[in-house]
Amino acid sequence: MDTDPQASRPPLLSARLAGLLALGLTVLVWAGFFLSLRAGAKAALPVGEIAAFRFLPAAVCFLPVLWRRWRRIAAVPWPLLLAIVCGAGLPYFLVAGKGMRLASVADGSTLVPGTLPLFVSLLALGLLGQPITSSRRKGLLIISSGVLLMLLFSLNHAAAGLWHGYALFLCGSILWASFTLALRRSGLEALEGAAVVTYGSIPLLILNLLLSSEPLQIHHLPPGVLSVQFLLEGLGVGLVSTISYAYAVARLGPDRAAIAGALTPVVSTLLAIPVLGEIPPLTSLIGMALITAGVAVANRPQPAAPANPQNSGTATAPVSPARAA
Repeated sequence: MDTDPQASRPPLLSARLAGLLALGLTVLVWAGFFLSLRAGAKAALPVGEIAAFRFLPAAVCFLPVLWRRWRRIAAVPWPLLLAIVCGAGLPYFLVAGKGMRLASVADGSTLVPGTLPLFVSLLALGLLGQPITSSRRKGLLIISSGVLLMLLFSLNHAAAGLWHGYALFLCGSILWASFTLALRRSGLEALEGAAVVTYGSIPLLILNLLLSSEPLQIHHLPPGVLSVQFLLEGLGVGLVSTISYAYAVARLGPDRAAIAGALTPVVSTLLAIPVLGEIPPLTSLIGMALITAGVAVANRPQPAAPANPQNSGTATAPVSPARAA
């Protein structure tokens, strides 16, 4: 009997290796998100103009998704759609971008994704009655200790506005936590959620640019800076990380894929040293280590629990803030 030679060939990449490669790509793009915001701040580029790089190219990419899936999207209750847009769209982008004008890449990439498990768990407990497991509680306590250490450090540097930047990062993390829960409860897929974030942000972006008192700075920037912003924000964060993270979850599972949230501040900090010349102080490094360890502990695989209809649609492994932002 003839056999198909194509069918007998082993796959070029195992599912696990392909998932790990996708996860690595996701971490690099998420790290690039914080680097691009900080680079834009140093180049005196208004946050609203950086947002144009983020959302306008994505609007072109996700147009087929909106065209084909608009019935599913329209069926989602409007409070959930509003939480998705505010939590991961332009409001979140403006909060995170303004925070990056006052603090370093290490601080932003640590506080925003690092505190996400804490706020997701607290919102899920308060709004949905979802209990917090013992191992997750340990991780959240470690995260809280790292955040407290960084906040105490910022109070000693209040003249530089560091505490203000930290407050903005924590607000951004709360926004993203609400997005995470709303997206899970909406039942939308990753690309559908990204389309909602993108097209819900476009009217807000236009309104923000029209009402801004600052003159446009885009035409003053060198082509190299514009190209980097377009590649990182428009294509990287807006499209590539959405697909690569969804692929990593499918191949590795949500628990292992969630470790990307713990790796992002490490990669961001290492890249910021040669790219932006930012060397974080020892206190920030200790806080980052505690928060990263807490994320890893909070996202350890949990034993299967009986399904609870009241908590269906909630997430134990939160989505990282750079995935759709």
